[in-house]
Amino acid sequence: MKFLFLGRYSNVGLAGFLQNPGDDRRAAISAMVEKSGGTFIDLQFLRGKYDIAVVAEVASFEDAAAVKVLVAASGALNDLEMLEYIDMNDIAGRANKMTGAYRAPGV
Repeated sequence: MKFLFLGRYSNVGLAGFLQNPGDDRRAAISAMVEKSGGTFIDLQFLRGKYDIAVVAEVASFEDAAAVKVLVAASGALNDLEMLEYIDMNDIAGRANKMTGAYRAPGV
């Protein structure tokens, strides 16, 4: 399962960058994801609402949630979002098979 993690650095996280501007966040994040049994795919720093985007592939939602909990507990990020990649064609195909099985309230 592939996930996109988005976050904003907290004051704690930004202070860490000031103390060590050369800190290799790619290595730290990759090590954490790999320890979960997953695969680190990409890290990007952003300008806008979010400061960081990480793409990783893990075996389950629970593994992704564990990554989120660990990062949130560090206090380095605020507004940490975890989004799961989906296959919209597969979803639409499944919905198509259910056509006619649902009616809106009052209809």
